[in-house]
Amino acid sequence: MENRSLYGGHPMLTALVGLLITVLLVAVAKRRTRNRMPPGPWGWPVLGCIPRLGRLPHQSLAKFARKYGPLMSIKLGSANVVVVSSPKMAEEFLRNHDKIWASRFAPIAAKIVGYNGNDILFSEYGPRWRYARKIFMLELLTAKRISTFQAARKQEISRGIIEALSISQNGTQPVRMVRILANIAGNIITRMMMNEGSLGDKAAKSANSDDFHKALKDGLGVVTNFYLGDYVPWLDRFCSKKQMYAVAKEIDQVFQAILDDHKLKLGTDPGQCETVATDQNKVQGIVDVLLTRPRDVDGQYLTEMEMKAIILDVFFGGVEPNTIALEWGLSELLRNPHVMEKAQAEMDSMVGRERLVEESDLPNLPYLNAIVKETFRLHPIAALLPAHMSMEDCEIQGYQIPANTRLLVNVHAIQRDPGVYERPLDFYPERFLGSEKDVHGLDFDLLPFGSGRRMCPGKGLGLVVVQYTMALFIQCCNLKLPGNMEPEELDMEERFGLTTPRLNCLQVVVTPRLPRGKLMGEEET
Repeated sequence: MENRSLYGGHPMLTALVGLLITVLLVAVAKRRTRNRMPPGPWGWPVLGCIPRLGRLPHQSLAKFARKYGPLMSIKLGSANVVVVSSPKMAEEFLRNHDKIWASRFAPIAAKIVGYNGNDILFSEYGPRWRYARKIFMLELLTAKRISTFQAARKQEISRGIIEALSISQNGTQPVRMVRILANIAGNIITRMMMNEGSLGDKAAKSANSDDFHKALKDGLGVVTNFYLGDYVPWLDRFCSKKQMYAVAKEIDQVFQAILDDHKLKLGTDPGQCETVATDQNKVQGIVDVLLTRPRDVDGQYLTEMEMKAIILDVFFGGVEPNTIALEWGLSELLRNPHVMEKAQAEMDSMVGRERLVEESDLPNLPYLNAIVKETFRLHPIAALLPAHMSMEDCEIQGYQIPANTRLLVNVHAIQRDPGVYERPLDFYPERFLGSEKDVHGLDFDLLPFGSGRRMCPGKGLGLVVVQYTMALFIQCCNLKLPGNMEPEELDMEERFGLTTPRLNCLQVVVTPRLPRGKLMGEEET
């Protein structure tokens, strides 16, 4: 019988095809070795693992990590993503390879609302980001400037507590705490932005108006929402860009009014501030600092768009995260009445009831500080840190990770790891008593503010606002759940987004623990 090849009796063609297939397989094998990614779950065509993440992606990713390990890779749409779920892996990326992973992935909404990527949170790593962050850290939110506004914080928290007591009507009505806490945080930031002497002017009225607060809330909503176009680019046409641009316009109009009002007072334009005389005895708000800072020696200065982007960062970073942390903290005090009793006993012992607690008392309240740390541990403000982006190829743990890969640090999984924390699902502040562990990015099993170059620049202010607000509520108020609800019945469901707030707003009955006169004195200051 005649021997015939697959290709119609042409041995040379058969050999050539075989050689090409061999070369192709070798090339593919080398490419796989060169770009070998960590293991991870399978994904669907086009969408990758997106359909498998569910309503709470951080919890789904934690489950995947138990199978695939603390360093895994997944496909989200067309995006390559690595997910880190242990302190060791977090340190590997955020300390040992920090510079490579110092850039960010900017979602569609963040680009539109955040002045085309000029904000600090989502902008790409580079000279302009380093310049803006330097101003943020060394001029806007220094320890000295934060300390300068102590009286304003005390006054705004006292006003918030008085409002809660009034709404509760001697303990007969529940109070929707998210509104109280958001007003406290928003008013503190507004006063730091404008300074105490300008609260009555046009700009401050704009910043305090209901429309402005609604615009900020809507802005946070569109920025924190999930959009498929961020992962499957050709689907970005289906994103709600019209709403994004409308919210961005509302915010910009108020910010422009703020800048115009302050420029009118100062008689200056951005970058032309060398001759501006400022009153050294007057506390400068953040807006005035931005407008009156001289050019750097190399001639750099902030453009007006960059100033507005920084103002947006201050509002977004100073209101939503603090509100979330405080609502979770109060929720845990209600679920654990013995913790509240112990905190109030400490307050009575160290401060007493004859005066209001001061920020200077905070270092002498170790149990309060443990409560705040435990709140950040069990309920991180962002369950997944905002996505980092690799700027070049990187080898970690023997894996070859290509440039432009996104990095998700699963803080939720790290801080609830039973291999790291005993009784990880319990609210147990005592674990931090006598501990040197802090929240400043050096302990990689406690990362509420992140770590490395992209760590939250407002962590100093955020920490003092949360600590002091909790301290005043603990000292001045008795809190209980409405009706006959038992502590264990309190709903603790989460809602996922860029931040991780409660799914349902906390409702609390508030009654005075101290005479209202002590708080009224602060309100009238």
